[in-house]
Formats: sequence, C-alpha cells, structure tokens
Amino acid sequence: MMRAQAHYATNISNVQDLAIFATIVEAGSLSKAARELNLSLAMVSKRLSKLEELLGVRLIARSTRSLSTTESGQHFYEQCRDILHGIQLAERQLQSRQTEVSGTLTITSSTSFARLFLASIIYDFQVLRPQVSIRLLEDDGIVSLIDAGVDLAIRQAVLPSSSLIAVAIASDHRIVCASPGYIAKTGPLRSPDDIAAHNSIVFGMPPIVDWVLSDGKETKTVTVDWRMSTRSGDATTAAAIAGAGLVYSSTWAVRQALEEGKLVNMLPAWRSPVRSIYAVYPSRSFQTPLLSEFVKFLTKRAREYERRYRADLESLAPGLESLITELDDPALQAAAPPS
Repeated sequence: MMRAQAHYATNISNVQDLAIFATIVEAGSLSKAARELNLSLAMVSKRLSKLEELLGVRLIARSTRSLSTTESGQHFYEQCRDILHGIQLAERQLQSRQTEVSGTLTITSSTSFARLFLASIIYDFQVLRPQVSIRLLEDDGIVSLIDAGVDLAIRQAVLPSSSLIAVAIASDHRIVCASPGYIAKTGPLRSPDDIAAHNSIVFGMPPIVDWVLSDGKETKTVTVDWRMSTRSGDATTAAAIAGAGLVYSSTWAVRQALEEGKLVNMLPAWRSPVRSIYAVYPSRSFQTPLLSEFVKFLTKRAREYERRYRADLESLAPGLESLITELDDPALQAAAPPS
C-alpha cells in the first residue's frame, strides 16, 4: 500500500467517518442519520464517538431530546462538507472521462506501416474525434509498452506468450520483389529455386535469411546469401527500388512501390504463409473508451484496405508477364548493353 506523504498525514483513516458526521448534522438526529445511511443506530453512535476521540474534541452536544453542533463541530462540518463535495466532483469527473472518447493516445508501429497507412488513419479518426490527440512513435524494433508509456502497438510478428492483449486487425504475407532495372540486368525469377543466385536485401535484427514461400501446393524455404541488411523497412524498400537486389517484404510495405511500377512482384504465384497484424495493448482492465473506439476504427479500415489491396495485387501480376515477354524478345536482348 502506498504510504501517505507527510503533508497529507491525518488521524482520520476513513472518509466514511466524515460522511457519517455530516449526515448526522444535516439530519438533526442520530436515528434519522442511521436510516439515511442504512446503518444501525448503535453503529452511527459508535463511529461519531470514535471520530470525536480521534480529534480530541466534542463535535456534537447530545441530550435525550436533541443534538446540536458545538462551535468546533460546526466549523468541522463546513470543512467536511467541502471535502465530501470535492470527492464527489472528482469521482464524477473521473467517471465522465471513462465514458468520453477524449484524451491522448500513444501508438507505436513500424516506420513503413506508419507512413503508408497508419498516419492517414489517425487523421481520419481525428476528423471524427477532434478532441483526441495522438502521439505516433515509429520504430522498427519491439518497444516495451509499459516502459515507453505506450497505449497501443501495431505488431506484424508472431507474439510470444505474455500478459499483453492482442487483437488481429488484418492479415499479411511477404512476397519477393525487385526493381525493373534489376530484372533487366539479371533476368526474371522462374521459381523460388532461382533466388539463391541473386543479390538479396534482408531486413530485421537478426535479419530474415530464410525466405519461406508457398504456391498453395508446395512450400519451399530458400536461405539467401545477402549483400545488404537493414533495420528499417523503408530503407529495405528504397534499396530494392534503387536496384540493389531482391527483397522479401510485407505486402503492406511494398504496395505503393508496386502500384507505381518501381518494384515488381517477381513470383506472383508464390508468397509466404499468412501472418496476422495485431493491435496490442497492455491490459483489458484499463482499456479506455478512446482506445476501444480507435482499435475498432483501425480494424475496420485495415480490413477494407486489405480487401482492396488483394484485388490490386492480382491486377499487377500481368505487369511481370509483360516485362518477362519484353526481356525474352531477341531484338531487345541484342540491343541490351553487356552486363
């Protein structure tokens, strides 16, 4: 139990004693006060006597027919009334905050997910809830929610067993991508078996060097011999766009580059096993209305985005076939500069 600071030290340990005393004064008798408080007359009388004993002063003058406050008792009653009203006000304000969607929310996510998706979602949410402030912390590592004071983390990884609450908001998988310029120099991939012969850019600490891919019929694992490693999803994507090699990236991270033609999905029929994207928060017991509403809003928008993305990804696949056809054209091969 937290010990009270010296300047809050008091002989009165129970605020209920103050409420009993104030009710006695306002009711004008012990019996009426007992009925209002739903306590026995003996209990009310005992608590009043104990309070007077603790304070060392008579608060109420009693007689067989009536009672009245002493001068000290009247002064103490006025102070008690203010204290009790202050406590009631504090409780009402706290309860109001627990039902209002307001305040500040601190969120952490990977840099690429924040830039490509989360930042715009936060803006849209704040249009609906202008009284809400959100602090967004981009970090490609795993942040300790408790130590960093984070209310919500967006994680795109398998979660270890913990006391954290994890809500799956969408699904994700990795695909193998490269820039058109890189493909022009090295040629396209025909199957996952071709990956090992290419330059690779890997991401993570430790880096992901085992690239698992499935076409729905079989699953293959390729261990890559990487030439570049980063801790940033954005840096990995930028290196691939520059032509540094193949990347095994989250579809959420490379969608924009695919749409813009800066990257090409090298193996449209192959992708990693599906993994979930989670909204993670410390405890369900302290889930505020703001956190609850934002997670629902985020989940709805993430799933809408995911459905659109799947259709877009399928529409981008013919682009690779067209590129392969161009690269297989003998006229273009003859005109290409030597590598």
